[in-house]
Amino acid sequence: MKLDFNLLSNEIVKTLEKIETIVLATSDCGHLTARTMNLVNNGLTIYLQTGKNSEKGKQIIKNPNVAMAIDNIQIEANAIFTDDVDEIKLCSTKFKEKFPRLYKKYADFPEEPTVICEPIKFKLYKYLDGKLCFDVLDIKENKAYRI
Repeated sequence: MKLDFNLLSNEIVKTLEKIETIVLATSDCGHLTARTMNLVNNGLTIYLQTGKNSEKGKQIIKNPNVAMAIDNIQIEANAIFTDDVDEIKLCSTKFKEKFPRLYKKYADFPEEPTVICEPIKFKLYKYLDGKLCFDVLDIKENKAYRI
């Protein structure tokens, strides 16, 4: 069943703006790990902060394909570290707004590198009219549909 791309996008954006943590899974193609992380978003783009020498950082550098999960949402994305000053400033500003206590606590630390997660696909698990289904937002194909 075809869905409205913009309506489903807006539903996802509103959810991302409300949540504070997300589970991030990374792999170096031989070893898979997952952990909970704080996140901020700009639309559907998700920003995380981590060191390049952390386990997840090394895995992202080796294999940018990541998966994330929160509540009823599964996300497939490509993750990259960025050196773009505007992107880093946007991420930092959003973290300061969303997590003022944490931002203040770590304000004297050197900024951790910013990871940009560009989504490929979102799947929302739903129970509608007594039936289980997934609403899918396929960014790559620019489609929204229910299965």
